[in-house]
Amino acid sequence: MKRSANSMLFLQLSLALMFITFGLVGIINYNSDLANFGRSVNKLFGQSNDIIPILFAVLELVAGVLLLASLFTGTSSRILSLSLLVIFIFWIVYIVMNYFMGGFGEPDFLIWLKGLSPQLVALSGLWIITRNRG
Repeated sequence: MKRSANSMLFLQLSLALMFITFGLVGIINYNSDLANFGRSVNKLFGQSNDIIPILFAVLELVAGVLLLASLFTGTSSRILSLSLLVIFIFWIVYIVMNYFMGGFGEPDFLIWLKGLSPQLVALSGLWIITRNRG
């Protein structure tokens, strides 16, 4: 399938690079925000191990690789759509826990909004790509 250079291509490429980077940072940098989020989820469920942060990082890495690979290969649309749906749901949970349950508008509303805005852009990009693949 031949693709033209359009906005969907750039959106998918940028999200792929973002997820690959977040996944690698989550695996390599144990004290990243994502790893801390995973540890807080572990505590919420009474777990003392660190499987959830690594699982989230691997999930992001896989989603990024699938997004990138689907630009150049015939990756199954169903596999890609399912993985994007999983990461989309995870991203919603991440946003709610970090930006709403973890202190709405804190420490300052503009700083809070500055952190929330890119998360919403990534979520919107995932939604657009998922809808166009389905």
